[in-house]
Amino acid sequence: MSSLSLLAPAKINLFLLINGCRPDGYHLIFTMFQKISLWDEIELSVGQGEKRRIYLECPDSELTSGSDNLAYQAAELFLEKAGLDLAIKILLKKRIPIGGGLGGGSSDAASVLKGLNELAGFPFNGAYLHFLGCSLGADVPFFLLETPTAVGRGIGTELEVVNTPHRWYVLVYPGFSVSTRWAYKNYVLTGQDEDTIFDADEAIRNAMWRNDLEQVIIARYPEMGRIKAELMALGAEAALMSGSGSTVLGSFLSQEEAHRAAYSLEVNKGLHALLVESL
Repeated sequence: MSSLSLLAPAKINLFLLINGCRPDGYHLIFTMFQKISLWDEIELSVGQGEKRRIYLECPDSELTSGSDNLAYQAAELFLEKAGLDLAIKILLKKRIPIGGGLGGGSSDAASVLKGLNELAGFPFNGAYLHFLGCSLGADVPFFLLETPTAVGRGIGTELEVVNTPHRWYVLVYPGFSVSTRWAYKNYVLTGQDEDTIFDADEAIRNAMWRNDLEQVIIARYPEMGRIKAELMALGAEAALMSGSGSTVLGSFLSQEEAHRAAYSLEVNKGLHALLVESL
Protein backbone atom coordinates (compact mmCIF):
# COMPACT_ATOMS: atom_id res chain seq x y z
CA MET A 1 0.00 0.00 0.00
CA SER A 2 1.34 3.43 -1.01
CA SER A 3 0.62 6.52 1.06
CA LEU A 4 1.10 10.29 1.20
CA SER A 5 0.78 12.91 3.90
CA LEU A 6 -0.78 16.10 2.54
CA LEU A 7 -1.50 19.60 3.81
CA ALA A 8 -4.62 21.25 2.35
CA PRO A 9 -4.36 25.03 2.90
CA ALA A 10 -7.23 27.41 3.56
CA LYS A 11 -7.81 30.46 1.40
CA ILE A 12 -9.17 33.93 1.88
CA ASN A 13 -10.63 36.28 -0.73
CA LEU A 14 -8.91 39.66 -0.81
CA PHE A 15 -11.82 40.93 -2.87
CA LEU A 16 -15.00 39.48 -4.36
CA LEU A 17 -17.08 41.32 -6.95
CA ILE A 18 -20.19 39.92 -8.58
CA ASN A 19 -20.54 40.87 -12.23
CA GLY A 20 -23.51 38.91 -13.49
CA CYS A 21 -25.49 35.69 -13.42
CA ARG A 22 -25.51 32.85 -15.95
CA PRO A 23 -28.74 31.19 -17.12
CA ASP A 24 -27.85 28.11 -15.03
CA GLY A 25 -27.84 30.22 -11.85
CA TYR A 26 -24.07 30.45 -11.36
CA HIS A 27 -22.84 33.95 -10.65
CA LEU A 28 -19.98 35.53 -12.58
CA ILE A 29 -17.35 36.87 -10.20
CA PHE A 30 -14.04 38.73 -10.09
CA THR A 31 -12.02 37.68 -7.07
CA MET A 32 -8.53 37.25 -5.66
CA PHE A 33 -7.70 34.01 -3.86
CA GLN A 34 -4.89 33.92 -1.29
CA LYS A 35 -3.66 30.73 0.40
CA ILE A 36 -2.87 31.11 4.10
CA SER A 37 -1.04 29.24 6.86
CA LEU A 38 -4.01 27.20 8.08
CA TRP A 39 -4.27 23.61 6.91
CA ASP A 40 -6.35 20.48 7.01
CA GLU A 41 -4.18 17.37 7.33
CA ILE A 42 -4.79 14.42 5.01
CA GLU A 43 -3.31 10.91 5.11
CA LEU A 44 -3.96 9.28 1.75
CA SER A 45 -3.35 5.56 1.18
CA VAL A 46 -3.87 3.46 -1.96
CA GLY A 47 -3.91 -0.33 -2.25
CA GLN A 48 -3.71 -2.05 -5.64
CA GLY A 49 -5.11 -5.43 -6.63
CA GLU A 50 -8.10 -4.90 -4.36
CA LYS A 51 -11.77 -4.25 -5.01
CA ARG A 52 -12.51 -0.58 -5.75
CA ARG A 53 -13.62 1.13 -2.56
CA ILE A 54 -13.21 4.45 -0.76
CA TYR A 55 -12.92 4.72 3.00
CA LEU A 56 -13.02 8.23 4.47
CA GLU A 57 -12.49 8.95 8.15
CA CYS A 58 -12.99 12.43 9.67
CA PRO A 59 -12.20 12.11 13.39
CA ASP A 60 -13.31 14.87 15.76
CA SER A 61 -15.31 16.56 13.00
CA GLU A 62 -18.98 17.10 12.26
CA LEU A 63 -18.27 16.27 8.62
CA THR A 64 -19.83 13.14 7.18
CA SER A 65 -17.64 10.36 5.84
CA GLY A 66 -19.88 9.52 2.88
CA SER A 67 -20.41 10.55 -0.70
CA ASP A 68 -21.59 14.07 0.19
CA ASN A 69 -18.04 14.91 1.34
CA LEU A 70 -15.97 16.65 -1.35
CA ALA A 71 -12.84 14.63 -0.53
CA TYR A 72 -14.83 11.42 -1.10
CA GLN A 73 -16.29 12.82 -4.33
CA ALA A 74 -12.79 13.71 -5.56
CA ALA A 75 -11.56 10.15 -4.98
CA GLU A 76 -14.66 8.70 -6.65
CA LEU A 77 -14.26 10.98 -9.68
CA PHE A 78 -10.55 10.17 -10.01
CA LEU A 79 -11.16 6.41 -10.02
CA GLU A 80 -13.98 6.75 -12.54
CA LYS A 81 -12.01 8.88 -15.02
CA ALA A 82 -8.75 6.95 -14.57
CA GLY A 83 -10.52 3.59 -14.95
CA LEU A 84 -8.66 2.22 -11.95
CA ASP A 85 -9.74 -0.31 -9.34
CA LEU A 86 -8.03 0.86 -6.17
CA ALA A 87 -8.76 0.71 -2.48
CA ILE A 88 -8.44 4.27 -1.18
CA LYS A 89 -8.26 5.31 2.45
CA ILE A 90 -8.51 9.00 3.39
CA LEU A 91 -7.87 10.16 6.95
CA LEU A 92 -8.98 13.80 7.12
CA LYS A 93 -8.09 15.90 10.16
CA LYS A 94 -10.02 19.15 9.97
CA ARG A 95 -8.33 22.34 11.13
CA ILE A 96 -10.15 24.78 8.83
CA PRO A 97 -13.54 25.95 10.19
CA ILE A 98 -16.44 24.41 8.27
CA GLY A 99 -18.71 26.85 6.46
CA GLY A 100 -16.46 29.82 7.17
CA GLY A 101 -15.69 30.92 3.61
CA LEU A 102 -12.13 29.56 3.83
CA GLY A 103 -12.44 26.85 1.17
CA GLY A 104 -11.57 23.87 3.35
CA GLY A 105 -13.72 21.36 1.49
CA SER A 106 -12.46 22.51 -1.90
CA SER A 107 -8.86 22.37 -0.72
CA ASP A 108 -9.37 18.83 0.61
CA ALA A 109 -10.80 17.77 -2.75
CA ALA A 110 -7.89 19.31 -4.66
CA SER A 111 -5.35 17.63 -2.38
CA VAL A 112 -7.01 14.25 -2.88
CA LEU A 113 -6.98 14.69 -6.68
CA LYS A 114 -3.30 15.69 -6.73
CA GLY A 115 -2.32 13.00 -4.24
CA LEU A 116 -4.11 10.20 -6.08
CA ASN A 117 -2.65 11.37 -9.38
CA GLU A 118 0.83 11.07 -7.87
CA LEU A 119 0.20 7.68 -6.26
CA ALA A 120 -1.27 6.34 -9.53
CA GLY A 121 1.78 7.39 -11.55
CA PHE A 122 0.45 10.69 -12.95
CA PRO A 123 -2.16 9.48 -15.44
CA PHE A 124 -3.53 13.03 -15.78
CA ASN A 125 -1.82 16.28 -16.69
CA GLY A 126 -2.52 19.62 -15.03
CA ALA A 127 -5.11 20.69 -17.60
CA TYR A 128 -7.17 17.54 -17.06
CA LEU A 129 -6.93 17.86 -13.29
CA HIS A 130 -8.26 21.41 -13.71
CA PHE A 131 -11.17 19.99 -15.72
CA LEU A 132 -11.91 17.47 -12.96
CA GLY A 133 -11.65 20.18 -10.31
CA CYS A 134 -14.18 22.38 -12.13
CA SER A 135 -16.72 19.56 -11.99
CA LEU A 136 -16.30 19.29 -8.21
CA GLY A 137 -16.62 22.97 -7.28
CA ALA A 138 -15.69 26.48 -8.37
CA ASP A 139 -12.93 26.90 -5.75
CA VAL A 140 -11.24 23.53 -6.39
CA PRO A 141 -9.18 24.60 -9.46
CA PHE A 142 -7.44 27.34 -7.47
CA PHE A 143 -6.24 24.81 -4.90
CA LEU A 144 -4.86 22.63 -7.69
CA LEU A 145 -2.42 25.44 -8.53
CA GLU A 146 0.98 25.42 -6.87
CA THR A 147 0.90 29.21 -6.69
CA PRO A 148 -0.32 30.90 -3.48
CA THR A 149 -2.29 33.71 -5.13
CA ALA A 150 -4.49 34.01 -8.20
CA VAL A 151 -7.23 36.16 -9.66
CA GLY A 152 -10.39 34.25 -10.55
CA ARG A 153 -12.96 35.20 -13.19
CA GLY A 154 -16.03 33.57 -14.67
CA ILE A 155 -17.43 31.46 -11.86
CA GLY A 156 -13.97 31.56 -10.26
CA THR A 157 -12.38 28.84 -12.38
CA GLU A 158 -10.68 31.11 -14.97
CA LEU A 159 -7.45 31.73 -13.10
CA GLU A 160 -4.54 34.13 -13.56
CA VAL A 161 -1.50 33.91 -11.30
CA VAL A 162 -0.61 37.19 -9.55
CA ASN A 163 1.84 38.32 -6.88
CA THR A 164 0.80 40.13 -3.70
CA PRO A 165 2.77 41.50 -0.73
CA HIS A 166 3.23 39.27 2.29
CA ARG A 167 0.69 40.08 4.99
CA TRP A 168 -0.44 38.86 8.37
CA TYR A 169 -4.13 38.22 8.90
CA VAL A 170 -6.39 37.86 11.90
CA LEU A 171 -9.30 35.56 11.10
CA VAL A 172 -12.39 35.80 13.28
CA TYR A 173 -14.86 32.95 13.04
CA PRO A 174 -18.13 34.05 14.69
CA GLY A 175 -19.23 30.53 15.59
CA PHE A 176 -21.78 30.02 12.83
CA SER A 177 -21.66 29.28 9.12
CA VAL A 178 -23.34 31.06 6.22
CA SER A 179 -24.90 29.17 3.33
CA THR A 180 -23.14 30.09 0.09
CA ARG A 181 -26.28 29.22 -1.87
CA TRP A 182 -28.38 31.52 0.35
CA ALA A 183 -25.87 34.37 0.08
CA TYR A 184 -25.78 34.39 -3.71
CA LYS A 185 -29.52 33.83 -4.04
CA ASN A 186 -30.25 36.89 -1.91
CA TYR A 187 -27.66 39.17 -3.51
CA VAL A 188 -29.14 41.88 -5.74
CA LEU A 189 -26.87 42.43 -8.72
CA THR A 190 -26.00 46.11 -9.17
CA GLY A 191 -22.33 46.12 -10.24
CA GLN A 192 -20.69 46.40 -13.63
CA ASP A 193 -18.58 43.77 -15.33
CA GLU A 194 -14.97 44.31 -14.22
CA ASP A 195 -13.73 42.45 -17.31
CA THR A 196 -14.55 45.56 -19.36
CA ILE A 197 -11.56 47.28 -17.69
CA PHE A 198 -8.57 46.75 -19.98
CA ASP A 199 -5.85 47.30 -17.38
CA ALA A 200 -5.83 44.24 -15.12
CA ASP A 201 -3.70 45.98 -12.47
CA GLU A 202 -6.17 48.87 -12.35
CA ALA A 203 -9.06 46.45 -12.02
CA ILE A 204 -7.37 44.79 -9.05
CA ARG A 205 -6.59 48.11 -7.36
CA ASN A 206 -10.21 49.23 -7.74
CA ALA A 207 -11.53 45.94 -6.38
CA MET A 208 -9.12 45.46 -3.45
CA TRP A 209 -10.74 44.88 -0.04
CA ARG A 210 -14.30 44.82 -1.46
CA ASN A 211 -16.77 41.99 -1.01
CA ASP A 212 -20.13 42.47 -2.71
CA LEU A 213 -21.75 39.73 -0.61
CA GLU A 214 -21.21 41.67 2.61
CA GLN A 215 -24.26 43.86 2.06
CA VAL A 216 -26.71 40.95 2.15
CA ILE A 217 -24.92 38.84 4.77
CA ILE A 218 -24.16 41.57 7.32
CA ALA A 219 -27.77 42.74 7.06
CA ARG A 220 -28.79 39.31 8.36
CA TYR A 221 -25.79 38.77 10.66
CA PRO A 222 -24.88 42.21 12.11
CA GLU A 223 -22.31 40.60 14.41
CA MET A 224 -20.03 40.31 11.38
CA GLY A 225 -20.21 44.07 10.83
CA ARG A 226 -19.23 44.63 14.45
CA ILE A 227 -16.24 42.31 14.03
CA LYS A 228 -15.10 44.32 10.99
CA ALA A 229 -15.28 47.52 13.05
CA GLU A 230 -13.33 45.92 15.92
CA LEU A 231 -10.55 44.83 13.55
CA MET A 232 -10.25 48.31 12.05
CA ALA A 233 -10.18 49.86 15.53
CA LEU A 234 -7.31 47.51 16.42
CA GLY A 235 -5.18 48.76 13.54
CA ALA A 236 -6.06 46.59 10.55
CA GLU A 237 -5.28 48.20 7.19
CA ALA A 238 -8.48 46.59 5.90
CA ALA A 239 -11.19 44.25 7.15
CA LEU A 240 -13.71 42.27 5.14
CA MET A 241 -15.62 39.03 4.97
CA SER A 242 -13.89 36.13 3.21
CA GLY A 243 -15.88 34.65 0.35
CA SER A 244 -19.49 34.08 1.33
CA GLY A 245 -18.57 34.15 5.01
CA SER A 246 -18.81 33.72 7.86
CA THR A 247 -15.12 34.35 8.61
CA VAL A 248 -14.09 38.01 8.83
CA LEU A 249 -10.45 38.86 8.19
CA GLY A 250 -8.28 41.79 9.16
CA SER A 251 -5.09 42.53 7.21
CA PHE A 252 -2.01 43.68 9.14
CA LEU A 253 1.44 44.75 7.96
CA SER A 254 3.32 43.23 10.91
CA GLN A 255 3.08 40.09 13.00
CA GLU A 256 3.22 42.11 16.20
CA GLU A 257 0.19 44.24 15.30
CA ALA A 258 -1.77 41.17 14.22
CA HIS A 259 -0.87 39.29 17.42
CA ARG A 260 -1.98 42.19 19.61
CA ALA A 261 -5.28 42.42 17.75
CA ALA A 262 -5.97 38.67 17.97
CA TYR A 263 -5.15 38.68 21.69
CA SER A 264 -7.40 41.67 22.33
CA LEU A 265 -10.33 40.11 20.46
CA GLU A 266 -10.03 36.85 22.39
CA VAL A 267 -9.48 38.34 25.85
CA ASN A 268 -11.69 41.44 25.69
CA LYS A 269 -14.42 40.33 23.28
CA GLY A 270 -14.48 36.56 23.75
CA LEU A 271 -14.09 35.99 20.01
CA HIS A 272 -12.33 33.06 18.35
CA ALA A 273 -9.40 34.68 16.51
CA LEU A 274 -6.67 32.97 14.46
CA LEU A 275 -3.34 34.55 13.50
CA VAL A 276 -2.17 33.43 10.05
CA GLU A 277 0.05 34.69 7.25
CA SER A 278 -0.10 34.61 3.47
CA LEU A 279 1.75 31.74 1.82
